Amino acid sequence: MVLTGLPLNIDFQQILLHLANFAILFFGLYILLYKPVKDFMDKRQAHYKSLDDEANDKLASAKEKEEEYLNKLNSVDEEIDKKKKEASAELDTMRVEKEKEAKEKADKIVEDARLEAESVRTNIINSASKDITDMVSQAAEKIFMSDDIEKAYDVFLEDAERSVKDGE
Repeated sequence: MVLTGLPLNIDFQQILLHLANFAILFFGLYILLYKPVKDFMDKRQAHYKSLDDEANDKLASAKEKEEEYLNKLNSVDEEIDKKKKEASAELDTMRVEKEKEAKEKADKIVEDARLEAESVRTNIINSASKDITDMVSQAAEKIFMSDDIEKAYDVFLEDAERSVKDGE
């Protein structure tokens, strides 16, 4: 046994060899494992960060488009309301015009019907008056000029003569 003169039997040579082994092992593991794994992890992190950035860019673009479409929808809604109001006003104007035309037509029809009724009434009165006059004159003619009356008169005279002869 070699005594180095240090208390607790500590051998510095052994400690240095262990440190050298540890440094070689650490450097070897760093080169063989840590550095490739760290590079892989950095690449993976960069890839997912780029995917995240793209997703955020697309999300921002989508939000801008959404706002643009909402603005367009609002403007379309306003335009639709404007068109509805214009159509309603035009419809009201057309309705008023049609009502006016219908009232004018109705008034004309009523006036025409009144004039026609007056004309028909006048014609009926004139026709009835003429028919009554004709009937009265025909009746008077039949009464005074009828052969039956003459026969009846002759029969009356004959009867009167017979009764005078029979009565004598």
